[in-house]
Amino acid sequence: MVVLIRTIAYLLSGFFPRSKNILIFGAWFGERFSDNPKYLLNEFLNSNKYKDYRFVWIGNVSIFPDYYDERVSFVRRNSLQSIWYQLRAKSAFVSHGFQDLGSLNLLKGAQTFQLWHGFPVKHIGADDPGNSQEGQHIYEHYQHFLANSKVMAQRVCTAFKNYGATENNVIIAPQPREDYLRDNANNTELKSRIKHQLGIKDSTTVIAYFPTFRDNTEQVFSFVENDNEMLKKTLRDNQMTILERQHYARDNHHTNDFDRPINTPFINLPENIEVQDVLLISDYLISDYSSIYIDFLQLNKPIIHFLYDGDNYLKYDRGLYSNVPEYEFGGPIAYSVDDLVKLLQLPQNQFQSQNRALSNRLALASQPTLIQILESKDGKVRDV
Repeated sequence: MVVLIRTIAYLLSGFFPRSKNILIFGAWFGERFSDNPKYLLNEFLNSNKYKDYRFVWIGNVSIFPDYYDERVSFVRRNSLQSIWYQLRAKSAFVSHGFQDLGSLNLLKGAQTFQLWHGFPVKHIGADDPGNSQEGQHIYEHYQHFLANSKVMAQRVCTAFKNYGATENNVIIAPQPREDYLRDNANNTELKSRIKHQLGIKDSTTVIAYFPTFRDNTEQVFSFVENDNEMLKKTLRDNQMTILERQHYARDNHHTNDFDRPINTPFINLPENIEVQDVLLISDYLISDYSSIYIDFLQLNKPIIHFLYDGDNYLKYDRGLYSNVPEYEFGGPIAYSVDDLVKLLQLPQNQFQSQNRALSNRLALASQPTLIQILESKDGKVRDV
């Protein structure tokens, strides 16, 4: 019945006239004001080509900022107003799918841009053995897909083939969230402001920890919860702080409050701190298989892959695209906290060769950006 209702609603939405001047955005099923749609929205706002356009962010009320550019309207997901904008918008930009904007896809006749939310290190979409049939309904199709390299484009074509992805509609350009890192890599004022917001001294060496989401296991490592004296001593001796955030899909206790245990060099990051801002101020990144380390390549800083559960992820979860995981790693592997301590004591320049090698293999796009591609179409968002 749900499929029937969604199909009918989608087909009926094609009869509504659409305005090329209305652009709508959403991310993470309405639960976050972030990721590629947000950074692309900001690029639209900074473009002279789109001064007369109406920008609409659709999501849950709880995520709306108190202050933002007055040209952006924030509209509650599944409200009558959000339905009206979906029926009238000529272009829509999402990080996950149509459900970023509402329970129904009301975008037939509009251009829909699947921006996704990272480089596919892990199997996604139809490439995930457990989801090979997903995306087969007509209301799940998109007109454009974004990939930050030819490698990603190939994976998008197979992973999202049921959603309509082909070689002809995948746009190869940097992800907007990568644009943000690259454009602000040397913005000392912004980085100092972010550190101040987190209560971190400018002289502190910052280590970001972002583990990936695991579908089939509850085994999650947390530095905040792990009491390792040797690690804490190493961090204190070297004026280091670890900023930790568990994957959004795993963490059921999303909060905007800081959690920093007394006298420990760990901070459990609140949800209202942007991941890209954390990456900007970080000197190291610790992750496992999360694609966030591909973003971090933009900054050419040390990456450590912390595989605290050994090869369990490879055996029991969705698996990786590369048959040899190390081939797509951006740095050395630590299997234990002891390994991690040893790596943190190495000079940073010892991480550069592996970092640079991965950048060369992936050949990540840098120009033109997506906003430049859209601007080149006479300032109009239309078929690219």
